[in-house]
Amino acid sequence: MGVFDYRNFGSEAGKALYSDAIALTLYAYTPTGQPLASGWTPVTAGQLGYQGTVGAQGTFFGEQAGFTSAEAEVLARYDGAGKLLGLGIAFRGTGGLGYSDTYGDMKNNLLAAVGPTDYAKNYAKSAFDTLLKDVAAFATSQGLSARDVLISGHSLGGLGVNSVAELSRDHWGGFYKDANYVSFASPTQSSPGTQVLNIGYENDPVFRVLDGTTFTASSLYKHDQPQASATNNLVNFNDHYASTQMTPFSIANPSHWAAHGSLGYADGLNRVIDSAFYDLTHKDSTIFVSTLSESARGSTWIEDLGRSGEAHTGSTFIIGTDSNDLLRGGKGNDFLEGRDGNDSFRDGGGFNILLGGQGHNLLELQQPLQNFNLAHDGDGTLYLRDSYGGISLTRDIDALVSKESGALWGMFNKDVNYSVTDQGLLNGTDLTRYNHSLNGDAYGNSLVASADGDWLFGLSGNDHLQSDKQQVTFVGGEGNDVMSASGANNTFLFSGAFGFDAINGYQGGDKLVFMGVQGAGQGYDYSQHASQSGSDTLLKVGDYAVTLVGVGLDNLSGAGIVFA
Repeated sequence: MGVFDYRNFGSEAGKALYSDAIALTLYAYTPTGQPLASGWTPVTAGQLGYQGTVGAQGTFFGEQAGFTSAEAEVLARYDGAGKLLGLGIAFRGTGGLGYSDTYGDMKNNLLAAVGPTDYAKNYAKSAFDTLLKDVAAFATSQGLSARDVLISGHSLGGLGVNSVAELSRDHWGGFYKDANYVSFASPTQSSPGTQVLNIGYENDPVFRVLDGTTFTASSLYKHDQPQASATNNLVNFNDHYASTQMTPFSIANPSHWAAHGSLGYADGLNRVIDSAFYDLTHKDSTIFVSTLSESARGSTWIEDLGRSGEAHTGSTFIIGTDSNDLLRGGKGNDFLEGRDGNDSFRDGGGFNILLGGQGHNLLELQQPLQNFNLAHDGDGTLYLRDSYGGISLTRDIDALVSKESGALWGMFNKDVNYSVTDQGLLNGTDLTRYNHSLNGDAYGNSLVASADGDWLFGLSGNDHLQSDKQQVTFVGGEGNDVMSASGANNTFLFSGAFGFDAINGYQGGDKLVFMGVQGAGQGYDYSQHASQSGSDTLLKVGDYAVTLVGVGLDNLSGAGIVFA
């Protein structure tokens, strides 16, 4: 799905819409210096037949007294043959130094918050009524519909986006009611809950500061209430958020505005879009994206510090930078992505996926090595099972550090460093071998467990994994696999595009684990995926499925099913 999916367009279309929206938004701040997304070109007043005030660079200024500081850009997208494909309208947010009328913007912000009634709702009409009429007429004359129009903006510009959406059915001939709306850091939200995608960081004091378009007592302090149209759990992990001196949250506190700048939005959100985990997220996923300064990255762990107003639930996604990062998951299910740089990872348990990325990456176990069961699939993935049964799937991890008992009866612990190899963990010349496993390849394989506690990795292809042992871990991988077990207390692990698999001999003491499977959802309710199919139970997860052969739905217990 993806956190920026809009109106269920789908992951790729949602990414493209976001990319256009952020490009248009940044262009509204620097129309002469900001490169545009491919194919976008400014539309002139002459093309629109517009008679209002226009700047030297083609910027459109607010039309009514009291709104003349408002600015908007109108852009067109063409294909390679010069055919008009779509239009973009970008509202600029509050200007800073170098803008002609920053005080006018500040006044508009204040009036939007405290009145008069419907000031925020009517902002776009008050500022750009004629421009919006002319753009609608131009679009229609070129054979475009509102679905070909994207309206975006940041901060006060985002308020403008929500204002157009709010008024779209009753003004400008109703043309804009089906337009696409993506705003960043908007203080307001239009009442139709899905018409606008309001993107923002929960620790940005401007984002969602108004209740709809109304200032309330909670607006001054933590106002992290969920909104139907908004990303509700996206955190800008900056120096201020990480600080132990963090002061009480308030829009009146200038230090809290560190998460608000438009460039900071683009820097962090572009890494969210690029994340290998993007398709596993949804609009309300808990996502931490690092924007720490270079000086802070070497000593600050990126983690959920619990500083939101609403408690975070479900899996946690933590995304680093292309520098050296420290990323730490908690006791729940975590997805950690280091990207480039030499990154260090820690995790407190649960079911996790750790992607080191480029560079030399380190996993700090913070426990003795004997507390873990480690297996390698022969294809670059290292699995770790902790003493509580939690499993971490890791890639591009080059070294591990365990914490072992030292001298004086364990009073002084010591770190022991290991290099990760295909055969085991290497400490100097000492090799600690991984747990015994049988590994397949890209073709169909038949693998038979030979001892209790074995791991069976089918990898690609249609595999047959068999065992009469106990505590065996079956990892079919891609392809349509058949897993046959007669022993007890086994684990069947499914990740990614796992295919259409069948399990023979499933027992109540076995565990089914789905990690990083698109479509698993965040409710973790197995009954949403389970159905009876003859004498079998079918577990459909996203585009793929597992058949529990000979197991009735009434005999299935959610206690042994994990969605991470």
